[in-house]
Amino acid sequence: MHRLCFRQTLRSLCALGLFAAAAAIAQQAPSGQKTIQDKAEYAAYTAAINTQDATSRAEALEAFVQQYPKSVVLTDALEEEMAAWQTAGDSKQVMKVAKRLLAADQGNIRALGIVVALDRVNAATGDNAALNEMCQYASGGMLAVPMWRQPANMSAADYDSLSKLLSDIFIGAEGYCAVQEKNYSQARDWLQRALKIDPTNVQDTYQLAVADLESAPIDADGFWYCARGIHLAQSAATPQDAGGMTAYCKARYTKFHGGDDGWDALLTSVADQDAPPPDFAAKIKPAGAPGK
Repeated sequence: MHRLCFRQTLRSLCALGLFAAAAAIAQQAPSGQKTIQDKAEYAAYTAAINTQDATSRAEALEAFVQQYPKSVVLTDALEEEMAAWQTAGDSKQVMKVAKRLLAADQGNIRALGIVVALDRVNAATGDNAALNEMCQYASGGMLAVPMWRQPANMSAADYDSLSKLLSDIFIGAEGYCAVQEKNYSQARDWLQRALKIDPTNVQDTYQLAVADLESAPIDADGFWYCARGIHLAQSAATPQDAGGMTAYCKARYTKFHGGDDGWDALLTSVADQDAPPPDFAAKIKPAGAPGK
């Protein structure tokens, strides 16, 4: 029960959260300012990007890419197509175009962020190929973010926001990979860094709980992250995921503590907390401890 997504459905909290991240990246406008010399090519590109229906726009851009594979605006067209498929809600096509964009422009950090985010969705349902690809790309993406420069037509606010989102995706993915490898010490380091960027990230909160509770010796702060993850899932109105997390967390709590007394109070206490209190772990007495 180490995975966040307990139901193999793209409507799970894991899918919704990571698709939202992918959507935020995909919807960013292409970064280049380029001139198409050929009139027919220019007309085809203009017609494609001005198509109103998202699916039709994506299909028109795909036709343009096929017809003009060496166009000066090839990467722009692929980014526009990726955004159109995202608007249309077709995640498979988003992933397909993101990978083509990476093949055409290996330094395209936005495409890399989308691939890593969507790979994490698929990895959480047991797709080992997606897990391996995500772990391969996450390290490079994390190193690339500090070197990514603000595109000319992107505002400073959007650039800062997108940089933080990309860092969160890559660092969180690194933590997820470490959990899957049972390298819990490294996982805690990555996931704590990710949560400093976004303390409301449910996926990373729960994975940090797993890293703490599967460590030897156990780190009782993991029970706080369990409760926090459950609270965040309930706040997002996804009870199926909150229920799955509860099954794992409460069982670990009962085994460690020797009973479930105090569990309900713990769930209530995290509502207005952003991090475990300094004395949190000491207050959860292990079974057999004096005073337990």
